[in-house]
Amino acid sequence: MHFLLFSLGFLFLFYLHFGLANWAWRTIRGRHSSELDMGYVRLEDYFGQSFRTKLREWLRVFPRESGATAALQVHDLGGERIFVAGSSTYPSGRREREVLVIEGDFRCGNDCEFERELMVKGDCQVGADTQLRALAVDGKLRLEEGAAVKRWVDATKELVLGPDCVIASRATSRTSIEIQPGARALSFLATEVFTEGRHEPRVRLDKTSRAVLQIPHAEGAVMEHGYDPAKLFSMGGGCYLYQGDLETTIPIHLKANLVVRGKFYCPKESLLDGNLKAAGRVTIGAASVVRGTIVAGQDLVLNSNVYFQGLLHAGGQMRLCHGVRGMRDGLPVAVYSAGALTVESNVVVYGKLASARHVIAVSTPMAWLETLR
Repeated sequence: MHFLLFSLGFLFLFYLHFGLANWAWRTIRGRHSSELDMGYVRLEDYFGQSFRTKLREWLRVFPRESGATAALQVHDLGGERIFVAGSSTYPSGRREREVLVIEGDFRCGNDCEFERELMVKGDCQVGADTQLRALAVDGKLRLEEGAAVKRWVDATKELVLGPDCVIASRATSRTSIEIQPGARALSFLATEVFTEGRHEPRVRLDKTSRAVLQIPHAEGAVMEHGYDPAKLFSMGGGCYLYQGDLETTIPIHLKANLVVRGKFYCPKESLLDGNLKAAGRVTIGAASVVRGTIVAGQDLVLNSNVYFQGLLHAGGQMRLCHGVRGMRDGLPVAVYSAGALTVESNVVVYGKLASARHVIAVSTPMAWLETLR
């Protein structure tokens, strides 16, 4: 009898353990959930494209409000309205509380405020210190100094961010993005992303004939130039492990994939053909060439005139110094930093710059440039 009561009590507690899950399953049984839009994670310009699609649907479904003039159409969505106008110019200090669609070119003065989304089908110029919610432009877009966007910006043609502009989310363009000093966003994506001084000549470094350290090393190598052959171990499959910090005094030619359990530093004019992963800070010397992927557990610095062709990932902050170039044939490159990503002048990246905090453009200190000449 006691065993039977114990068994019944155990079964009752067992059912309670799964009771809520069973009730939830019976509640939604037979229902069909809506499809997950995978474009949200696959498309960098998802917000701009989604807004354009919804806007076309709204304008097709909702009739034109009575009393609207030929110059201004008003579409009532119940809780909000959409204003549709031709080419327009807004004076400084203008406030707009409705969704605004401009069929031609658009220009606004300084210190305007747009509480809802703005769609421009021509070219667009936004005055200094203007506040916007989100902005989609089918032509060229220029944001003047101090303009701020609470969400995203998407342009079909050239996008120029003036000094100290702030984009709280993504900035995308089908052609190019120019980032002037102080401008920042969570990410930038375009065929070409560049900072001020894009067409200035790059700093030329004195090239002298020097010894080069091969990794993996040749048989019989000895400890020298900050490199200890005894710390290098083969992991198989063309991958090697280096136990400790690797900071050499002569250029490196990395010919295989390498994992460093510490910091990594290579002097100027190094060549990294393999992928590199380091637990600590990674510093790439000036005028070096990086053909593989770099993953740094902490900060990552690419000094002046470094050329890279793949993925850069930093667990800390990242800095792309003056003259850095990121490009490869047929595919975009990608740069991501868990901390702030700082981009100096005359940097060009064919692809994406992104950060968990912000990507910000800064001017290269002239005193620092002089040290490179």
